[in-house]
Amino acid sequence: MALLPWLTVTMLLILIGSIIAYIIGRRNGRSAGFFAILIMFASMVTYILAWNEYLINGGVYFEEFIWGPFHFGWLLDGLSVTVAGIVIILTMAATIYSLAYMKDEHGKGKYYALLLLYNAGIFGVVIATNLFQFYIFWELMLIPSYFLIAEWGTKPQSTNIALKYFIYTHVGAVLIIVGIAGMYALSAYNGVATLNLYDFSQAGLTPTIDLHWIWPGGIPTLFTQPFFEITKILVILLTIGFAVKMAIFPIHSWLPDAHAEAPTPISAILSGVMIATAAYAIVRILMGYLLPAFATFIPIIMIFGLITMFYGGAMALAQKDTKRLFAYSSISQMGYIFFGLGTAVLLGVSGATFHIFTHALGKGLLFMVAGVLIVKVGHERGRDINAMGGLAKKMPWTATIALIAALSIAGTPPLAGFFSEFFIFAGAAFAYTIWLVIFAVAGSAVTAAYVLWFIKRVFFGPTPTEMEKIEESPWTMRLPMLLLAALIIIIGVLPFIVLNPILIGLTQQFPFAFPLNPTGFPLTP
Repeated sequence: MALLPWLTVTMLLILIGSIIAYIIGRRNGRSAGFFAILIMFASMVTYILAWNEYLINGGVYFEEFIWGPFHFGWLLDGLSVTVAGIVIILTMAATIYSLAYMKDEHGKGKYYALLLLYNAGIFGVVIATNLFQFYIFWELMLIPSYFLIAEWGTKPQSTNIALKYFIYTHVGAVLIIVGIAGMYALSAYNGVATLNLYDFSQAGLTPTIDLHWIWPGGIPTLFTQPFFEITKILVILLTIGFAVKMAIFPIHSWLPDAHAEAPTPISAILSGVMIATAAYAIVRILMGYLLPAFATFIPIIMIFGLITMFYGGAMALAQKDTKRLFAYSSISQMGYIFFGLGTAVLLGVSGATFHIFTHALGKGLLFMVAGVLIVKVGHERGRDINAMGGLAKKMPWTATIALIAALSIAGTPPLAGFFSEFFIFAGAAFAYTIWLVIFAVAGSAVTAAYVLWFIKRVFFGPTPTEMEKIEESPWTMRLPMLLLAALIIIIGVLPFIVLNPILIGLTQQFPFAFPLNPTGFPLTP
């Protein structure tokens, strides 16, 4: 038995820490930054203790609190443990990184308070234990991120961009809550309504819903068609809602503006982990409870994944702004994940879930590299790829880190991104025609083209005269970047550190959908 409810402690640390950070920041903004770093470090320690309980319990750790009809708690299983882990890692790295990046900014106390609140929202989404709790934290992600973009984003357009981001993602959230309400309504009609029905810890034991809509006074002809089964309508609502957050084409246009113009530490979190929480939700909710209906849309999902992959890559190739390039790259990478989820087989879905982890490392790191360029070169020139060159001689650490991140995003072995992409493609080959795999692999060539183009133009070639005195990034920015770069290499060499828990989590949650382990590797938590 755990000494303390470690996940609860983790969440309380971050939530209460956000209030204290604001109070400290009213007197000394830099002290608020150090306090926020301390809070995130303490949260990582308590999360590691929860992870240890997960291992001791054979691959599951569950905390539950009951107040009357409400059940509230946290869950670590094979599916959530890896995603929650990368959330903690990347949000801590971004908090450390903020210390130097936000040094000359105003309102640092408010910034760190909102940053911690934002971190809590993302973490809560991943470890939530039921749909009601999941949605509370889904909305909690949105509110602080809106203010972070509006207040500290690129002026003067940051307010309008934040509003566009809010409208798009809130419309997606409305579709999600309608879908969740529909799931509860169907359960009520079936006589089993309860706020705690969709307990994620029981997903593998709960029958998936496959009921038809009962129309009072008779069923209209239109509603007797298979397309209009209520579960399929719910799948459409939820999938579109989650696709908005993932920025799947054509509902993607909020992302390039929001991610490019947000303060860079927030861009790293937005692109690294926030948008990928929607992919986690698709696995946890749509595949966990509505799999028969979800399976009917597999071809459409895979096609939109491919379109998004190529569209994001092609737009990234056309960019001259570092942050917009990486923003469009995130759209492309979400295409990979959407494509992998669409396979609905163990190989593909495990690869897509693994890609949440590897994408967070690579893309979070690339946005931090972009932030270093902004700080050291200047806001305008540091974002203009054509205005830079030869910076590897001036910033060898940053150049090396950028190359590691770029090659991982491009799927280069033996870095982490290679294995997640390989499993996605292998899943498609395992379940479907090889032509889909050929198109998907071609998308990797586009990815390699834009990241290597960025590396060549920024870090190699002649150095402009006005950049001769550029110096390396400060250690407060370099340290979190080195941490992420080291993880890219470690996970690339030992991918099953992350992949094994994912495979176990999927086989536990979907024992009928995924009846075998085609990897041939022994599975341990």
